[in-house]
Amino acid sequence: RDRLRRASNALQLSAAPKRLPCRENERDTIENFVLEMLSAPGGDGRTLYVAGMPGTGKTATVREVVRALQETGNAFRFVEVNAMRLPQPNHAYALLWEALTGEKRGADAAARLLDKRFSSGEEQEERVVVLVDELDYMLTQRQEVLYNLFEWPGRKNAGLAVIGIANTLDLPERLDPKVRSRLGARRLTFAPYKPAQIESILTQRLSAGDLSAAFQPQAVTMAARKIAAYSGDIRRALLICSRATELCAERADAARRAGDEATPKEKEYVVTIADVNAADRGLRESAYLGAIEHAAPLE
Repeated sequence: RDRLRRASNALQLSAAPKRLPCRENERDTIENFVLEMLSAPGGDGRTLYVAGMPGTGKTATVREVVRALQETGNAFRFVEVNAMRLPQPNHAYALLWEALTGEKRGADAAARLLDKRFSSGEEQEERVVVLVDELDYMLTQRQEVLYNLFEWPGRKNAGLAVIGIANTLDLPERLDPKVRSRLGARRLTFAPYKPAQIESILTQRLSAGDLSAAFQPQAVTMAARKIAAYSGDIRRALLICSRATELCAERADAARRAGDEATPKEKEYVVTIADVNAADRGLRESAYLGAIEHAAPLE
């Protein structure tokens, strides 16, 4: 029972390792992008568009690169903006200005102050890397916020680099031509995880101590294949396996209550393919019921 609990904890999203496996090439691309800005005269500004399906490690990889660079002595300020959490797209200005100065300003005032800062032509004392996550939510009819965010890095001595992340590959093609031109041609695509990659990630999570013995090897392989065929979302793979450990623990508890374990030596319970299938089925059904519950009347 204790091993199953520890295995479940190791599979939580919050238990992510410092270095994500299976994203070495993408990590190198992002690291080179940031280092180029830091080493360029005046912090020659740059933009990078990162795309990929949900759960493919986009945001986590950027955070990992930033953390590693800062820990090795690279001095820059990192600001993360999640567009989905903004009341309105233009609130990004206020968030960015406060992160840079500690001062609270309204969106319009912050926009003017930021424009003045990045238009001074004077070399900035501090280089800045801005991550704009869920970029799709920044789309408005005028697309003014997106234009400014991707235009400021190109100004002389701006010392600013912007990384935009979205779940859609064709977002740049849906932007106004003037915004698309500011976004530039540098793009990075995170492909969905393949079965072998998902299995490798799950195995790494269960590599500490005796945790690997909590799962039948075939159960991990089955979970990896299911998720790869469905979406390639590593978060769902972790969720299914974590839920499978709970189902296995419930099975063990039920056996104890039924008096199935009368011998002094405790019977070993491990996560099976049946547990994985049951966890997957339960999550699918809960998602379906949730969608029905929140659907509009005619949906």
